Amino acid sequence: MTRRALLIGAQTNGLAGVLNDVEAMAQALEPRDFTVQRLVTPYATRAGILDAYDKLVADAGPDDALVVYYSGHGGRLVVPDGRDLQFIVPDDYTDSDDEDFRGITDVELSVLLARLTDHTPNVTVVLDCCHAAHMSRNPGHRVKALLRTATSRWTPTYEGVERHVQALVADGLPVDRRHPVGNPHAVRVVACAPSESAWETANRDGTQMGLFTDALARALGEAQGQRVTWSTLLDTVRRRVQTFASVQRPEVEGPSGRQPFETTELDVLDALPVSVEGADRIHLLGAPLLGVEVGDDFAIMPGGAAGPGDGPAVGTATVEGLLPTVALARLRPADPGRPVPADARGYRTRAAAPAMPVRLPVDHPAGALLRAAVAARAMLRPADPDTVAPVEVVVDARGRLAVRDDAGPLHPPYPATAAGIDAVVANLQRIAQATALRRLAGDPDRPLPHAVRIEWGRVRDGREEPLPLSGGLLFAYPAERIYFRVHNEGDDPVYVSLLDIGVSSRVSVLTHSDPGGVRLAPGRSYTYGWHEDLQRLTGVDLTWPEGIETATARPETVLALISDGPVDTSVLRQHGVRDGGSGTPATVRFGLAGLLSQIATGGYREVGDAPATRVRYAVAPIDFMVSPTPPPTAERATFLVDDRPEQPVRLLAPRGATPTRVAVRIADLVVHRNRAFGDADIRVDTLVLTGGPGDRPVHWTRTLRFSNIRDHERLPLENVLIYHGPAVDFLDVAVWVTRDTTGSRDLSALLADRLTSPAVQSAGVQVAGLAMAAPQAAVAVAVLGAAAVLVNTAYELLTDLVGPSIGLYRTSLLAQERFGIGRHERHPQDFSFTYSVDGVR
Repeated sequence: MTRRALLIGAQTNGLAGVLNDVEAMAQALEPRDFTVQRLVTPYATRAGILDAYDKLVADAGPDDALVVYYSGHGGRLVVPDGRDLQFIVPDDYTDSDDEDFRGITDVELSVLLARLTDHTPNVTVVLDCCHAAHMSRNPGHRVKALLRTATSRWTPTYEGVERHVQALVADGLPVDRRHPVGNPHAVRVVACAPSESAWETANRDGTQMGLFTDALARALGEAQGQRVTWSTLLDTVRRRVQTFASVQRPEVEGPSGRQPFETTELDVLDALPVSVEGADRIHLLGAPLLGVEVGDDFAIMPGGAAGPGDGPAVGTATVEGLLPTVALARLRPADPGRPVPADARGYRTRAAAPAMPVRLPVDHPAGALLRAAVAARAMLRPADPDTVAPVEVVVDARGRLAVRDDAGPLHPPYPATAAGIDAVVANLQRIAQATALRRLAGDPDRPLPHAVRIEWGRVRDGREEPLPLSGGLLFAYPAERIYFRVHNEGDDPVYVSLLDIGVSSRVSVLTHSDPGGVRLAPGRSYTYGWHEDLQRLTGVDLTWPEGIETATARPETVLALISDGPVDTSVLRQHGVRDGGSGTPATVRFGLAGLLSQIATGGYREVGDAPATRVRYAVAPIDFMVSPTPPPTAERATFLVDDRPEQPVRLLAPRGATPTRVAVRIADLVVHRNRAFGDADIRVDTLVLTGGPGDRPVHWTRTLRFSNIRDHERLPLENVLIYHGPAVDFLDVAVWVTRDTTGSRDLSALLADRLTSPAVQSAGVQVAGLAMAAPQAAVAVAVLGAAAVLVNTAYELLTDLVGPSIGLYRTSLLAQERFGIGRHERHPQDFSFTYSVDGVR
């Protein structure tokens, strides 16, 4: 029997922590007797990865334990009918073209995994990447998915990659070896769901690495020698990841009841080993890995007992502190003169509500009162100096108090009086309750298989505009209306509740008319936003809560709670920040109903043998951002190739990075079929925009003219320069090709006349004014809108001057992508187009 791990790290497209990820996993696996092979940049090419995987398969024996780990970017291509192709991004991905795709698709990875499990069932696959390119409001977080293929010579399409897969099948790829639902032999540990994003950032030690890998490596180290399953271990990993990124949810698929890197299936762990530390002190070994909280109660039983109540107890204990691998508990012995047996075990009988750490101000006159008020709340605790806290209480210049998260203050400051402190702490309690609900996951012990499909999106003029389940961006203005729809495509009835966790931590039950959940018979649907009286889809309003800072977009989550029986969710309704009210701790019942009650009240939850009839449930989250502004002006101009990243990426991209000086050149332009113009004179007009003083966009234009262009003729461009200067926050490029006419004016002259128009002046003045006083969200929207106004104006001028224009190419290159420095080839209809962005001094 051997234990081997193939650790792959492709540090591409701006990632900086991949090599640290590989080292962290190696340090977690080597103490478990794994022989580790590292395959990292620059050797993690498509061929290199496939060769190493093939060798792992060839050398595998029936009793071997094998691990395949990947850290890097992921990609995902989706077609309108919902099918998708996912792939990982090797070092040579940017060398892909129509005939040679250098990504490695999920189809290929599934076949490789099936070949591996033919040799041994003890296989674990760990993927720290994602397939959803969303942008974080936090400039320290970098997404582990391709924002888009900005620096690639080739733009992948679903159809193109599907042809690649079919070519591999024709060459003998045994796709019939794949398991249609998932390989039942392999444990698959993933950083997030396909529609979610995974992030890398600086960890608690200041090392840049993936949030998921950091949490997993630490948990594996702490679990060494402990009796845990993959399911319980991933619960710990998920909690730690969500401290930094609330909408990233690591998951484990396959036989999750196994002990890590073994094939042994463990029973649900209901007892913990006990270590005596004094007359009234014990340690509960492994407790933090199982979600044990301060305040949890345990029955301490002798080793032969089957559980609480099976004979006399040694005593009871309450957890008073947590270390990485043990819980510190105060023992109340049943017989003070009787020692605790060496084989004693602790059975949890009551679970306290999870307590959110809060960073508190130091040396504030009201600090002691504030700390005492926080400590008195069931779901709050003052953060230790080394603890990562998602929120903090800050003090303004006048000594007033406010709650702040990583995006800024959540409410106006309160005076540091008893009433003000009560209001601050009440807000913290609501945030803790919303955080606990956002982290709600399905029951790993009794999972609910279901076939509920979820859709949601905007409603515009009665039409649906579907949005992704994670990463969408909405705008809090009167015309923004949204809907949610759930379809039961299974054979059994289910109950579905929709729970909204708003930007102010206000919890609303959207399906409040059905407190137990909307019952969906097989084949039935429910739409939130359907107007019964009008019998049409109208959607519901989206508003920004009064009193919440408007500096930036904020996250909102809607949970679809799916169960096989009714569950009363009305207990969860709570007001948002600043609205008053608090819960009273109490002991609540078992199961999902008890868990929801605990989140709502901060009370204790009974633990132990629950009724066999308890409801099974699953949780499906919908995560999106809400901007406190109207949307930016839309571009009316259309282009054969629009390479811009999605609007959420452009609006939420970190701003204020150090400017880079660049030169943008058109290297090549071939007109393959000149059917639009005939044998005619052609002009090429370019518009380049970037951030300028006060966030006001600045632009360059260039007009190039060519005579008698015929089919397949290459324009004599000779790397013509279309921009040279600083790139600030973004670098936008727009290129048009039109028929030239005698005496037509250059685009620069046309724009010079129009820049005094009310529309253009209004856009520019709006940006300039906002940059001085407005919050970041409004500035970002105004800058994007001002750029749209300039592009729209250029398009209208060209159309008025020379007739129909062909929008050849449009892109927006971001600072996070190093402004796309490199060579770019595109092949829009009837054209071949190449341009380059070069860094210059």
